[in-house]
Parts: sequence; C-alpha cells; structure tokens
Amino acid sequence: MASEEQVKLLLIRSSPFAMSCALALNHKGVKFEVVEEKFPNKSELLLKANPVYKQVPVLLHNGSSISQSLVIVEYIQEAWPDPSLLPQSPYERALARFWADYINNKFIETGLKLMKKFGEEHETARKDIVQQFVTLEKGMIGEGPFFMGGRMSLVDVALVPLVPWMASFETLGELKFPDAEQCGRMHRWLAAMRENSNVIASVPDSDWLLSYTIKLRGYISEHFPGGV
Repeated sequence: MASEEQVKLLLIRSSPFAMSCALALNHKGVKFEVVEEKFPNKSELLLKANPVYKQVPVLLHNGSSISQSLVIVEYIQEAWPDPSLLPQSPYERALARFWADYINNKFIETGLKLMKKFGEEHETARKDIVQQFVTLEKGMIGEGPFFMGGRMSLVDVALVPLVPWMASFETLGELKFPDAEQCGRMHRWLAAMRENSNVIASVPDSDWLLSYTIKLRGYISEHFPGGV
C-alpha cells in the first residue's frame, strides 16, 4: 500500500495569497494540514521552507517546499490534475494565466496598499482598485457563475480573496465598489463564491478579517507612519 501523502500549507490566516492556495487544494479534494504563522514572527519552519522570500504561503508536499502563490497553485494543478483548474485550449489556458497574474500583481496588491500605505499612495490605490474592479468585470467570459464560464478555474482561485477582503478594501479605502447594476457579473461571481463549500472552507470570516485589518492598519500607522 502506498504511504499517505503529507501536505501542509504554511499561512497567515489573513493572507489573500494563502486563501488561493487553500481553495486550490480544497477544490482538488486534497487533505492538508494548516500550519499557521503568527505575524510578525517567522517560525524556523518558514525560514527553512522559504529561505529566499521568508514569506507565506508555502506548500510542503512530502517534505518538498514550494513558495509563491501562483507557483503553488500551478504545482497543485500538476500534482493533482483533476478536476482541472485550466481550460483545455491553449489560448484559454494563456488567458486564465494572464488574468490570474493581473489579479495577484495588480488588483490584490492595490487592495493591500489601502491597509499599508498613507497619503498620496493610499489615495492613488483608492482610485486604482475601483477601476481594476471594472476591468475584471469586462474581462469575464462565457456563461455561468465563474470568471471563465461554467467551471472554476485558475482565475477564480486567484480572485477568491476578494470574497472576505471586499469589506476591508471598502472600509480601509473609504470607497464603494460599483454596484450590481454597473458590474453585474462581478456581483454574481461574488454571490456564487460565497455559497461555494470549498470557498467557505478556504477563506476566513469577512467580519473577523475587517476587525483584524483595521487593527493592523493602526499598528502600521503607529510604528511605520510612512507606510510599509
């Protein structure tokens, strides 16, 4: 009998990038152990598993470590191919990777600036994230509740942090995202994700997250008034 695979996910509960990794694992039906890091401390396990960036998330699979969320999700796709997070056609696979990269490196990073930055950078982030929300609405394709139509894909996994983070983005940025009349598909996507059992298992409660991010912004303001 083959030995059971050992899968661990090192994370901070509030990390949007860790949420994506957790959803990929849950979507695949992979059993895994959550190892929670305590901000701002970094455990010996984290420093050993990710000596380059020294950040979560980190996936440990049978003793091997993989870091950086989109790299982790691609690894999960290769290690456990079914159900696939990538469309069949090469073009649609490229499109999924394009939007996942945009979400990670533009949309989520802009949202985090609402918590970590002050002054002009914060004001710029307030404007940018609303426009990026509209850009995502325009980028959605196909029929169905997911970003690329009827099946969950890499793009949904990348975007899932918006489910719990939306209230924090709006509160920290003192903004409102476009409503369902303006961005109907994005709001239908949000509604579908909030009811998805794998999403529920992968992300924290939005009220808890809002309280946490308000406190963290206060900590940053007190100790790093120029932002981080």
